Amino acid sequence: MKKYRNLYLIMISILIFGGLFGLKYYFGAREGLPAYAQNNADIQTAYEYALEKPELLEQIPCYCGCSQIGHKNVEDCFVKEFRNDGRVVFDEHGANCGICYSTALDSKALFEKGKSPQEVKNFIDEKYSRYGSTI
Repeated sequence: MKKYRNLYLIMISILIFGGLFGLKYYFGAREGLPAYAQNNADIQTAYEYALEKPELLEQIPCYCGCSQIGHKNVEDCFVKEFRNDGRVVFDEHGANCGICYSTALDSKALFEKGKSPQEVKNFIDEKYSRYGSTI
């Protein structure tokens, strides 16, 4: 038992410090949202989801016409860049465009119900394609 004591202490230390770092990142992301991303609860939720699940929103098109400013998907409407040092460069566009944040919120709701990326994309295509093109 004594020979495992140090191993247990190391494992507990890793869990504690790892958990604290994770919580700091999790809560820090919200604290670090720019003011425009906190205009209302829907906008804030959309920005938070773009931070939490960018790999999902990268698969979803945006139909507001923002492809004209270089956006390739709805994730681009909220985040310009995830930097290697952990900092995030936000895009203000998502806060000012109802199609963008509604697309993100609809996507979030469908992904949380277990829908596949293709099912979510199909829903978004059907609901929002009448507003414009993704190209």
